[in-house]
Amino acid sequence: MNDRDSRSLTRRTLMLGGAAFGLASAVTGCSNEGRGGSSGDNDEAARSKVRPAYLRYTGVSPDLAGEEFGIPDAFKRYPAEPVDVINDPPGDGKPISVTTYTNAPIPPKLEQNAFWQELNKQVGSPITISLTPSSEYMQKFATAVAGNKLGDIFTVGNIPQIPQLLEARAVDLTPHLSGDNVKKYPFLANLPAAGWNASIFNGKIYGIPIPRGAISSKVLYSREDILEAEGLKAEVKSADDFLELCKALTDSRRNRFALGKAPTEYVWNMFDIPNRWSEDGGSLTSYLVHEGHEQAFELLNRLWKSGYIHPDAFAGQNFDVKARFGNGSSPLALDTFTAWATYLQVAVDKEARIAITSPPKHDGSGPGRIWLGAPTIANTAISKSAEGRVESLLGYLNFLAAPFGTQEYLFRKFGIEGVDYDLVDGNPILNDKGKSETKLGQEYLADSPWAIFLPKEGSSEAAFNAMKEVCPTAIPDPVAGLYSETNVRKGPQIGEAIDNVIDDIIQGRKPISAWAPAVKKWRSDGGDQIAEELAKALADSH
Repeated sequence: MNDRDSRSLTRRTLMLGGAAFGLASAVTGCSNEGRGGSSGDNDEAARSKVRPAYLRYTGVSPDLAGEEFGIPDAFKRYPAEPVDVINDPPGDGKPISVTTYTNAPIPPKLEQNAFWQELNKQVGSPITISLTPSSEYMQKFATAVAGNKLGDIFTVGNIPQIPQLLEARAVDLTPHLSGDNVKKYPFLANLPAAGWNASIFNGKIYGIPIPRGAISSKVLYSREDILEAEGLKAEVKSADDFLELCKALTDSRRNRFALGKAPTEYVWNMFDIPNRWSEDGGSLTSYLVHEGHEQAFELLNRLWKSGYIHPDAFAGQNFDVKARFGNGSSPLALDTFTAWATYLQVAVDKEARIAITSPPKHDGSGPGRIWLGAPTIANTAISKSAEGRVESLLGYLNFLAAPFGTQEYLFRKFGIEGVDYDLVDGNPILNDKGKSETKLGQEYLADSPWAIFLPKEGSSEAAFNAMKEVCPTAIPDPVAGLYSETNVRKGPQIGEAIDNVIDDIIQGRKPISAWAPAVKKWRSDGGDQIAEELAKALADSH
């Protein structure tokens, strides 16, 4: 396993996605508009007419303000008296069915779940949840589309012909959310403007974006306490420095390997490799053709051959990496900023300290640049079958988007005091029951802009300062949030083929010379077509 996780669909899922593709073409009311990329009605002029107004929530003042740096605000404490910002339950008393996914184990059923029961009371409608592990969601979504079994609210899966699918199956939310109309739902109005691009197709709003942005940027975590005990620092100034750090942290006799998985993206950051695409004069060039790959492969292959990467790195799961980081057997781990809280939770030593090892330029000529996370991670739609209840359902999504510092945020993130969490030094700390009960996948239906809040003393400041250091210069993806039909249809297959070659080269099963023909095949199998479609979408967005 490498750090990219770009294979969003398994082969089985791709087959199901193909079935959904065929279905979407035949659904009554589906037009063929937009199949080759973005529609002519999806340009910036069309989007600007419908894009919801932005109304920033100012009900709580951060301890550390991040807006200047393009990062989330940070809070050292949860407000002692969080305010109730939703006076009446948004539900209409009728059941609300949802289809979404989770990155956590499936929680207890309603009968054994006090949090879920209380959620139903606060919403004012019983919530019926079809919850699927994220790794299986594309398969589940395609099956639900084919069987016409989507919930009243559903997280949109990455299957072909999304614009046509939404036109046929989802409520056009433009009359409810465009411009100042969104202010009826103030916490949806609090979502960053850039995120709405992923929810607007053919000049209409078909969903609610789940915001992320800088917080989803990947960085190299380090166990500062372990490094300090070894007389080491988390700072490296060159590729050679990084190799020396990994060597010093590796001791196979103690079953310790510096890296839990191959730090591919981190190494790419050393060589100025673009964030997926680079744009020049209206043309897009894939990061795969960048000249720095050969040297990057040499470094990655050396890390593997030297035994600095855990021997199970390509066979394990993401949580294996977190567990190794937590128990100290792999004190370096590449992950997003969103994972900081999880790494604190899994640390066996509760005195563990986390730091970030920023990428240097490989030759020591200065700091490298990380890749900036995409503005959104998902899009949520409302089924046409529930169109008569759209205001109540939007009210429910508005409830889920209540921001940090409110009573509603405290409840949906931490549950019931004394049942799911306890107050420790004034801060809510999830207990074991809360870590299970609250994982209902609601954050993938709607969520507030991310807030940096890590109850462990000093952690919020550490995370904020780390983001402040690397995010202002992070490399953005110029086409983040834009749509290419070929990318949805063919991207997973050709991406998986490229990923397999990357893994083989790192592990020495293929020579570095195998890279150029693999990229050539990627381009001819659909990569060049994806570039053309995304370039058109980018031109339309200006």
